Amino acid sequence: MIATLQWGTLIICSVVLLLRVPDAIQGRNRTVFGILVLATLCSLLSVPGPYEAIDAALGGWNLTHLILRFLVFAAVLLVGLRVARGLADQRGYRLIAGPAGRWALAISAAAAAATFFLMDTRGSSAGLLGIPDHGGRNTILAPFYAAAGRAYPAYVSLALLPALLATTRSQLPRLVRAGAFLTSFGALATATSVPASFAPEPWIPAQQTVNYVAVLGYVLGLGLFWISGRVPKESGNARATFRKNQE
Repeated sequence: MIATLQWGTLIICSVVLLLRVPDAIQGRNRTVFGILVLATLCSLLSVPGPYEAIDAALGGWNLTHLILRFLVFAAVLLVGLRVARGLADQRGYRLIAGPAGRWALAISAAAAAATFFLMDTRGSSAGLLGIPDHGGRNTILAPFYAAAGRAYPAYVSLALLPALLATTRSQLPRLVRAGAFLTSFGALATATSVPASFAPEPWIPAQQTVNYVAVLGYVLGLGLFWISGRVPKESGNARATFRKNQE
């Protein structure tokens, strides 16, 4: 099940990325293309085979996982700014780009790095699921490391959620509303992933499922936003405003 989600997420991210290549070459909406590059790279680093090969080259102590956390932070920051701008969500944009957002990013990054280096992370293992627990230290710290890595994405998701939910109930075209719905689903899954970090070990598959649902919700939502801007019909004032904000 988890392997299917891992490879399925990677394939979907790769397909959406490839669909955006022509626009990126023509200089249109390169920020979204950059987001999809980061999302695809994050999906690749979540698959055991590529993860272990890359981590072995970096010394075999799971530094790749910390790098993955920081790549997720970068992708989430770009997604948050892009979606807030596209939906003309000034409140959400201020929460992400303003002092509160910068503090949330800095604290999450520092907490993730601190807890990572306090753990014993020897032995490459995707998701840190297979590293040995020396003296119980990893058992205590691992949930806090996971929560720290998910705190900033959850913050951005909650900042965007009011505007996303409002868009799903708006008079904007159906594709825009569908994109907002999928992105809202991803945002809710992302927020849920923080308390899920402290779930008992038997719940780990469900915890990972929530993580992949969050990625898929955001990627598919962004894909629908892009498609809605490319559809020539339904070119009323609402669509024109949305497309302008997406540029």
